[in-house]
Amino acid sequence: MAENSIETVADLLFRDLQYLKASSVERCVADVAGYQGVAEADITSSVEQNLRMAIQAVKSGTVPASSQLALEARVAQVRFHQGLRIEDILRGYRLSMAVIQDRFLDIAQELRLGDREVLAAHRVLWGVSDSYTAALVHSYRESSVQQAVRDHELRQGYLRAVLAGTLSGAELVSRSADFGIDPRRNFRALRARPRPGTSADDLLGELVAPLRSGDGVLTVLAGDVIGFLTGKPAGSGAATIAVGPLLPLTALAESDGVADRVFAAAWRRPDAGSYCLEDLTWRTAAGDPDVTAVLRRRYLAPFADDAEFGRIVLDSVRLYLAHDRRISAAAKALSVHENTLRYRLQKFEQLTGARLDATATLVELCWAFEACPDGTATPVAGPL
Repeated sequence: MAENSIETVADLLFRDLQYLKASSVERCVADVAGYQGVAEADITSSVEQNLRMAIQAVKSGTVPASSQLALEARVAQVRFHQGLRIEDILRGYRLSMAVIQDRFLDIAQELRLGDREVLAAHRVLWGVSDSYTAALVHSYRESSVQQAVRDHELRQGYLRAVLAGTLSGAELVSRSADFGIDPRRNFRALRARPRPGTSADDLLGELVAPLRSGDGVLTVLAGDVIGFLTGKPAGSGAATIAVGPLLPLTALAESDGVADRVFAAAWRRPDAGSYCLEDLTWRTAAGDPDVTAVLRRRYLAPFADDAEFGRIVLDSVRLYLAHDRRISAAAKALSVHENTLRYRLQKFEQLTGARLDATATLVELCWAFEACPDGTATPVAGPL
């Protein structure tokens, strides 16, 4: 067989290009559901590009690197925006390659091509297939990432505007429709933060999973999950979640303000969970810095000189209040004798000059412990 026999096969494949295109397009449309929504002329153009690329590689005997096929692989980005999955694109490409391989074998048999030449040509075809497949996947992922970034930015912009109350009228209706939101429904503003060991993305997935279409919009912003939804999420041991009152979308800025205050109070608590204003009531007001400073000086500062003893006394008072001033229950929780607890309570009264049977003292102590959960004279930095 002449040395140019492979080139002859390639020339004959070029001659049959119209048949190869028609056969490839027919297979793609019949076997890959995603291509049924793509214009036939569009598919034909891509198939022709793939066939020419493969035939030229057979003719030259050279397999291009995937990086050299970046321009041709941009078709994956077009298909991405047409709604095709990467699996559909790769299957369509493999079908067109199968057509050319079948025709190549027919021509090789007609020309009585040697086994060595057939094997060499097949290796080139497989090599082209591998290189182009890698280029397609890279191009598709690039487009997917770009789209995800755009979607994230649009979602964040929409939520910022809704939660700030700067959207109204036709613009509110139009932008809400992009996210399947009916602006006539009522929603709760939400703010949530993962506890250590959980990521914001994991928390977002957990909160989004039970939502039905149109029931809310959430995103991650600066490490927190923000947004709005129709209900109050179930409590999670992995996050602190706060929601505002149920209000119309046009009044969500008010709900967001309440959600922020609820979150500030909830984040000070040692336990994670899901909270609304009804759960924390007065505790959401315990962040007033001026009032807290007075109460810190009055009830916590007297124990600053002896930190270890002070913590023991303050923890005892805290648990005493948490158990509704029941000595036996508080002593059991502290694992101490009841008389030991009574002694500690007396020391608190002596050092502060306050009476634990006075209503004002009880109210102020509850505020102080809420605002300063660590029981020290140093304020806890607010999360907002």
